[in-house]
Amino acid sequence: MSLRTSIPASLSAFASWLVEHPVVGDQTYSGQSVRYQVARYCEYLHSNPWPFADPLGDEAARDGAVRAYRHYLDTFDAPAATIGKVLLSLDRFYVFLGLGPVRLPARASDA
Repeated sequence: MSLRTSIPASLSAFASWLVEHPVVGDQTYSGQSVRYQVARYCEYLHSNPWPFADPLGDEAARDGAVRAYRHYLDTFDAPAATIGKVLLSLDRFYVFLGLGPVRLPARASDA
């Protein structure tokens, strides 16, 4: 039995779920934006496997992987507001997966 959750299957199920659970109060295409951001994160996970636990099935691994992804986005000088929107998209993904929202410490540069 594998300790890893299927990234493609999780992303596909999330995309289908978003159709039935639109982002309330957001723009018409915000679900597509959420799906896009989550797909980029899933590509990151595929390219950078988490060695000791499954980020799609374990809360501590989730937080560590998202923290690493936030640092990865920082290397491209992404604005804090953009990274914040990405993190909100990842929260929706992890709530869908049943792990709840990501828990990351606040950073002074995010203010």
